[in-house]
Amino acid sequence: MAEKSKRMVYIGNAKRVPVGESRKFLYPLGDERGTERPGLLIHLEDGFVAYDGLCTHMQAEVEWNRYTGKIWCTLHDGMYDPKTGRPFLGMPKEPLKKIELKIEENGDIYAII
Repeated sequence: MAEKSKRMVYIGNAKRVPVGESRKFLYPLGDERGTERPGLLIHLEDGFVAYDGLCTHMQAEVEWNRYTGKIWCTLHDGMYDPKTGRPFLGMPKEPLKKIELKIEENGDIYAII
C-alpha cells in the first residue's frame, strides 16, 4: 500500500502565539467527506508542540490550561504533560498523538499531516 503524501496545514504565525499560550486549529483527515479534527498548538519555553485535540479517553476536546501549564480534558478532569503528550492524571491512559510541525523563517507554522 502506498503511503499517502503529506500535506501542510497552516496554523498561524509564531509571533501571534506568545510563550505559555496556545492556539486551536483544525486539520483534515483526508477522507472523502472532508472530516476535520481539532488540534492544539502550544508555545512552551523551549519551542512549539502540537497534539491531536481530542482526549484519548472519550474523545472530548482538550484545552490548554495556561495557569497549570498542562493540557486538560474538562470532561473527566484528565491531564496531559505538554512536553510528551502523556497522561498523568484522570481517566486517559494513552498519550495524545503528536503532530509534526514545520516553522518557516518568517514564523509561519504548519502542521504536517
